[in-house]
Amino acid sequence: MLVLLVILPSLWPKAALALSDAEVDALFRKRKTVGGMVVAAKDGEIVYSRCYGYADKRAKEDVTSDTYFKLASVSKLVTAAAAMRLVEDGRLDLDENLGHILGEPSYEAASPRYPDVGLTCRMLMTHTAAIRDNSEAYGKNAKLSEVLNPALNKNKIGFLKAKPGTAYKYSNYGAGMVGCVIEAVTGLRLTAAARELLFDPMGIEAAYTPSLLTNPERIVTTYKAGGGAHITRSYRLKQPYRAEPDPEQDFRESYGGLWIRGEDLCKIGMMLCDLGEYGGKRILSEDTVREMISSQQGKGNITADSPYGLNVERVRNLVDGKTVYGHQGLANGVLCSLYFDPETRFVFALVTNGCNVNAKKDRICLLSRDLFGLLWDEYAAP
Repeated sequence: MLVLLVILPSLWPKAALALSDAEVDALFRKRKTVGGMVVAAKDGEIVYSRCYGYADKRAKEDVTSDTYFKLASVSKLVTAAAAMRLVEDGRLDLDENLGHILGEPSYEAASPRYPDVGLTCRMLMTHTAAIRDNSEAYGKNAKLSEVLNPALNKNKIGFLKAKPGTAYKYSNYGAGMVGCVIEAVTGLRLTAAARELLFDPMGIEAAYTPSLLTNPERIVTTYKAGGGAHITRSYRLKQPYRAEPDPEQDFRESYGGLWIRGEDLCKIGMMLCDLGEYGGKRILSEDTVREMISSQQGKGNITADSPYGLNVERVRNLVDGKTVYGHQGLANGVLCSLYFDPETRFVFALVTNGCNVNAKKDRICLLSRDLFGLLWDEYAAP
């Protein structure tokens, strides 16, 4: 007698229900992605990675695991991790006046509207410094001392009307100033400092200037949301590099200029997810990472309830009933994301060189949202 064994779908082994690359590729295609890579980690191990599309469309050059992507605003989170190494070493105080760190000679950095309220790194990293991102103040050749020093900022440019510390307003240039602080404290260009503080101890490669990468020819060409080229690889690699740090002007590098490979970005997320430990090595203290992901309200003259800890966003609209942490980066058509959850030890990293960044829900691009949901359900959900 022939016996038919019927296995209910709910009883299938997990391997039979494993996430397919075709599902991931379909989501990349749906959002008109030129090229990208998505990586997931669970319990301290990378469990999924997928490369998609072209690093350079004209040359029909495929994205590989060795392709470097520009991180856009996810750079802010990485820069903050490097800065917190300086805090741990006693070389940086988050509540010290910026003019004491950046100034030669020292000055009292403040909004010209509130000269008695000192500006600090804690304010910059929580987006509560009342910095207004306008080209008049922070354009080419602008010097920070001319904006941050009320005695020199006679026209009161570069600041909102709000009193620093009392209101949240996302600022690229303000967050970028943390890179200038790192340069001022270390005396090194930002890439050299970040390598010493963060990248080399973790065994990863990244640079704020693409020509400093080991294989700069592997950077992507970036594309606009509609698919047209934004900035070519060849153009970026022709740009001159200044070897000497200039903390007066280098704030434009750190708010969006980091180049990194997808799996290396995921490793930074793994370190933060495991509260400062990576590969059995202590990179940041547990207390430091907890501080980075926590509200800074009530600390250092900050009364605003910013969604950011120290350049790490508390994200409450990705998983129902749960807060995850990380950062989204958008620049023209480029989308990058890094999210992590210390409770489940799940990490999600996404890098692209161009996609439909205009498709969003609750401020999060749908490509990020859909891929995160797919990987969360596969690897993190109970």
